[in-house]
Amino acid sequence: MRFPIFTSIVFTLTTHSATAYRPWNATIPESFNEECRKVLSTEIDCPYFLRREWVDDGYYLKGERAEAYCSSSCRSSLGHYSADLTAACVNEDIWEENTGPQAALDFSMSLLAAQMILCVADEEGPCLEALYKRERDLCSECGLKVAYLSAMFEFKKPLNISSKQFMCLQKNCAKEPGANTTFGLLSSKSLIVTVSREMALDNPATVSGSGSDNDEDKQSGANNSSTMATDDDFKVDLLKAIKDVKVVGKFTFDQEIDIPEDFSISVRGVGDIKLPLKKAQAVRIITQARQAPFGKGSDTIVDTSVRKTWELDPEQFTIGGDEWSDYLKELCELVAHKMGIKTPVHADLYKMLLYEKGAMFKAHTDTEKIPDIFGTLVVSLPSKHKGGEVVLGHCGEEVIYESSKSQASCAAWYSDVHHEVLPVASGYRWVLTYNLAIGQSSPRTFDAFSEAKLRPLSECVKGWLAQEQKDRKTPYACHVLDHEYTQANISQKSLKGADMTRFMALQQALEGCPVTIYLALLEREEIGMVDFAEPEMQAFYPLSLALSRTIDTYPDPFKGYHPSLYSVDETVCRLKTLRDLQGETVTDELVVTENCILDPSAFKGVKSEKAYEFSGNSGTTATHWYLRGTIVIVPHDSVAGLLSQFDDRFCYSSPEMQIKYIVHLCSQPDVQDHLISTMAGLVENVMPKLETNPDLMKDKSVLSKVVKIALQHKRYQIVEDILAKFYKMLPSDFFIWLRQWVIEPDDDDKTLDNFNKLKKGLSLAMASQDGLPHKHKIVSHFVPLPSVLPTDALPTPGPILEWTRQTLQNLLDGDGPTEVTADDALPVVDSALYFESKIAFLKEFVVPLFEKFPLAPGFRFMTLARVMALIEEDKLPRQEGMDLYRTMAGSLIESQDFASLQHPTTIHEQSEKRKLPPWLTSKMWAQRWLGNAVTDNDMRDFFSGLLKASTKSGNVSGQFMSKITRQLGRFSEASFQLTWLPFLRSTIPLLEDESISLSTSTYKKFFSAVTRGILDNFLGPEPREPWTWALAGVPCDCSDCERVSAFLRHHTKMSEEYPMNKPRRTHVQQVLEKAGVGCSIQTRRDTSPYPLVVTKASRPQGVKLEAWKKRRDQVLEEFDQIQPHHLKKLLGKEYETIEQLRTGQKDPENLSQGPQTGEKRGIDE
Repeated sequence: MRFPIFTSIVFTLTTHSATAYRPWNATIPESFNEECRKVLSTEIDCPYFLRREWVDDGYYLKGERAEAYCSSSCRSSLGHYSADLTAACVNEDIWEENTGPQAALDFSMSLLAAQMILCVADEEGPCLEALYKRERDLCSECGLKVAYLSAMFEFKKPLNISSKQFMCLQKNCAKEPGANTTFGLLSSKSLIVTVSREMALDNPATVSGSGSDNDEDKQSGANNSSTMATDDDFKVDLLKAIKDVKVVGKFTFDQEIDIPEDFSISVRGVGDIKLPLKKAQAVRIITQARQAPFGKGSDTIVDTSVRKTWELDPEQFTIGGDEWSDYLKELCELVAHKMGIKTPVHADLYKMLLYEKGAMFKAHTDTEKIPDIFGTLVVSLPSKHKGGEVVLGHCGEEVIYESSKSQASCAAWYSDVHHEVLPVASGYRWVLTYNLAIGQSSPRTFDAFSEAKLRPLSECVKGWLAQEQKDRKTPYACHVLDHEYTQANISQKSLKGADMTRFMALQQALEGCPVTIYLALLEREEIGMVDFAEPEMQAFYPLSLALSRTIDTYPDPFKGYHPSLYSVDETVCRLKTLRDLQGETVTDELVVTENCILDPSAFKGVKSEKAYEFSGNSGTTATHWYLRGTIVIVPHDSVAGLLSQFDDRFCYSSPEMQIKYIVHLCSQPDVQDHLISTMAGLVENVMPKLETNPDLMKDKSVLSKVVKIALQHKRYQIVEDILAKFYKMLPSDFFIWLRQWVIEPDDDDKTLDNFNKLKKGLSLAMASQDGLPHKHKIVSHFVPLPSVLPTDALPTPGPILEWTRQTLQNLLDGDGPTEVTADDALPVVDSALYFESKIAFLKEFVVPLFEKFPLAPGFRFMTLARVMALIEEDKLPRQEGMDLYRTMAGSLIESQDFASLQHPTTIHEQSEKRKLPPWLTSKMWAQRWLGNAVTDNDMRDFFSGLLKASTKSGNVSGQFMSKITRQLGRFSEASFQLTWLPFLRSTIPLLEDESISLSTSTYKKFFSAVTRGILDNFLGPEPREPWTWALAGVPCDCSDCERVSAFLRHHTKMSEEYPMNKPRRTHVQQVLEKAGVGCSIQTRRDTSPYPLVVTKASRPQGVKLEAWKKRRDQVLEEFDQIQPHHLKKLLGKEYETIEQLRTGQKDPENLSQGPQTGEKRGIDE
């Protein structure tokens, strides 16, 4: 559709530059109504406006144009203009090809949609350009926003994507956060999206509850039952049997009462109130009261169109009279009797309410205001009035409480009962309200049901249980409760009225049956298309929805309108907050099939929570959630299956809570066998999920408890599986316990039998592809070396020790590890301690591994350090050990490029600077290389070992110093700073420990060479005095940073302002701070958008000079820790250079001259 009356896009972009703009540029016909003329005469706070055709042609905004058009003022102004235009001009014939509301809507949406997608932004600012250039993928924040808008408004570019395709994209991105969805995939019309629904598998296996100790006997009894109903018959019969249970008590009652003669009431600021209440005192009470609020979601608000009532808090009035306290207890007994509650009830005063003429309260339910609340008690005090009836409804039954017919009366109802206070016609309705509660310490009692009344329930369930588990179409039964419950109060003690009666009947009827009874919240989620009944809704709801996302203060004209679904495309049922009968939470969320619900109409008439998503011409997708309390009946052989029903749409739903729950039950004395089966079945079911994502199990002690219980009850397969697949999730001290379980005193046969039950699982764990440190830790705890065994500990039997040695050889033999780090050095070397000939083991298994990884310096240096440590501890024969050390050290020196060694600090700095793919964080990249980083301490320890191992014929320390001297010219500034400068200081004590004279020529040459390398390559020459304000630019080529770089490089400019939104300001500031540019950064907040003010703090040469001085101080700090006489001996002439630095003097030859051709500059040059 085209709109030629409005200013063309091309003209706007090329000629218009004002900040306010009037989209209508033609004469307004006199025939247009006044409101429409007014809207068409208004201006928008934008430099121009763009329609969707501009987006569909593949254009995007950048630079100053984007900044102007995407300002918050332009967006708000355009949104209001679109809404006003649609509302005021829907009947005017101003469109060439179409008339009426749809045309107005189309044009308004065209303006709004174009601005929303052209200005889409992520944390780095506007990002549509980046998406076109493939600098963002579709799973990025920017990609998902553009995909959503494209589906919502049916754009052809940048993405041609339907609403269903967008939903699939969302799911794929959520499941595969590392997936890089290609740009062309969703642009192509050939895209085929397959939407598959995975039905929740009824995966029967094996929990607690009301079963007997011998499930097999009870199951046998069930098999002999004559009640063999079909699945449908079972649900119908069980529902009927439950409904047929005679209910004692009602959901509400009211009764006329006699107020005690000595009753009195006094209001602060009014005084004593005479009964009955008169108008004069009622007016005075109102002066002390306030309008009563009501709860809406998590908010408490005052709205007299919903609730018009005066209220006073208990602190504002006093009830007198000796008899009132006892009388209130009698009222509570009356409540318990009328409502069928056999537990003491207490009432807590909540408010005094006064309803004058016209006062009312629309339909609502009461809020749970105190713990253990179950209902509300209202005492109507003597006050003449008409109207004000309370209409109460529950489960299709309606009761009217008319307080006006009695001088005084009371009424009570359960807190979830819907009720409405009708307007008072005359007089004043005066009431006291109380919260009714049952103490959790008070046991709830019920009369036992006769066997005849329970028989329909028990026979129905026994017939169900008589079927084979695999044949039950209903694996678990869910009976939806009458009353409403929340996450806080879904428990046996909080059940109300008929729910409690039926629950007790079920519990008594199923006693001894192999079933477990739970309580839960049953959630039904429905996803489908919305049915807008009114034509106006069809036209205006999408615009209202879009504007509400664009303009913060946009008044939603359809607030409170909740259209129904005309088609349900997907339904999911979940059990939330599943609790056992002791009130323990089993798990937070499980998926069940609808087939498990006994009453298919249980959710009819239930109020739902709703969410909407507009999807272009295809309509609006809505999600409705319904929540009801439910009793869940689960056969023992199906409990594990139920607890394994995760919602596959959420990758991170954890099984930890239900496993911990079952483990707790299985840890009790005299645990029933069905619980052990449930634990084994549940763990087996969740293993694939834990293998994929072991982090779902936060508590690392859970699986070790499972193993202990499984061993106690001879479930060896589950033990084998856990040891083989999840050994890294088992704490180290668990393997100490496992050793104690295996080794039986004075019974070698029993010990060997125990070990054979674990051998396969342990061997599979040791054969896995995971790293060596954890495996060695397991071995060292399960089979500790004799030298570390406690004196009272039993020795390791020969077969187990032989298995250990073979396992350690297998870890290093053949191909061995595919990669190694410094952490692998200790377990590799210490494996030799398990063998008689330790040197032979090192030569056969460790040396080949050492030679195999020349590019793993961290591993190699740490391996040598560990070998030397074992020699010093006399754990290796000294002579043979030293010979082996010299051979390995000489090999390392010969093959190692010392200039390539990296300090951990350098690796971290590089990770922050590198451009990495979206799926790889800087921390992940750094972790990959840190395993073979080398520090100054590592070099000190290596040098110390060389000094100890060197001989005249094998002078490995001299070999090392010669290699370092030759490679000094290629060392980086960072390596001098981080490694070699502290190395020099730390090695002098090593020479003294080995009684080596500091005057020895070899060491003097080495120290002088390294010192000169530090002075030339790290410190560098002292910079000249500053003369220009030009600074280096920042390492970012975005348009904002390019402008900042241009300013920084300018020789004379001192300060510059950059008006931009917060994400762009944040980006520029982060880049400047990261680059270490010498300038101050501030945000000025007296205009919009806030400008970022960048001011140069010092001249670049001055910055370089200060940096040089900082490096000089660092050099001197290290050398100052060396005794002057030691330094003189080692450095010779170079000592004078150090002294010159210390006094601030400059050596003309070495310090004051700039670098010559071919020389390296200091790090800031």
